[in-house]
Amino acid sequence: MPSVRLYLVRHAEVTVRPDRPGHEWHLSPGGRAAAEALGGAPYWAGVRGLHTSCEPKAEATAQRIASANGLQVRIEHDLREVEGRGWSEDYREQARRYLAGEAVESWEPRDDALARVRACIDRIVQRHADLEVGIVAHGLVLALYLTELLELDGNASYKLWSDMRFPDVAVVDPEARRLERPFGSS
Repeated sequence: MPSVRLYLVRHAEVTVRPDRPGHEWHLSPGGRAAAEALGGAPYWAGVRGLHTSCEPKAEATAQRIASANGLQVRIEHDLREVEGRGWSEDYREQARRYLAGEAVESWEPRDDALARVRACIDRIVQRHADLEVGIVAHGLVLALYLTELLELDGNASYKLWSDMRFPDVAVVDPEARRLERPFGSS
C-alpha cells in the first residue's frame, strides 16, 4: 500500500536581526534567490500539497516554491519554530543541549515542541493519503520530528540539525519511518 512521501524543507537564509525575535525575521536577498531556485527542483512535479509555518521566513520560502509549481500554500501555525529562542553568540551550543533533551532557559520545552509539530505533521499526512506533500518549517522542529521518527539519540539529532542548509530538503516516508533523502544531500 503506497504511503505519503514528505518533502521536509528548512526555510531559506534570513537576514538576522538581533533586535527582533526570530519569528519576525525575513529572507535575505540570497535567501529569496535560493528559495526561487529550490522551486525549480524536479521533485516538486509530484507534490500535491504544500504546508508552511506561519513565520515570514518559512512562508516566503513556501510561496516561491508554490509559484514555480502551481501549488497552493496552506499555513499551519503548529509548524512554527521552537518558541522563546533569542539570538545569542552561543546559539549552536544551546541548540545542541536542546536537541539532547536538556532544558534551555526561555525555550519552549522540548517535549511540547515535539508534540505540537508531530501532531501537525500527522494531520497533514492524514489529509494527503497516498500523495507527495511539502512541509516548509524550521531546523529545530524538523530535527525534533525526525529524531523521534527515526529514533535518533541527541548526538545524531544535533548532527542532523547541523547538516541542514538554508534552504534544504529531506524526503521521508513517515509510515515506514524511513529517511529517503537526508538534509545536506546534493
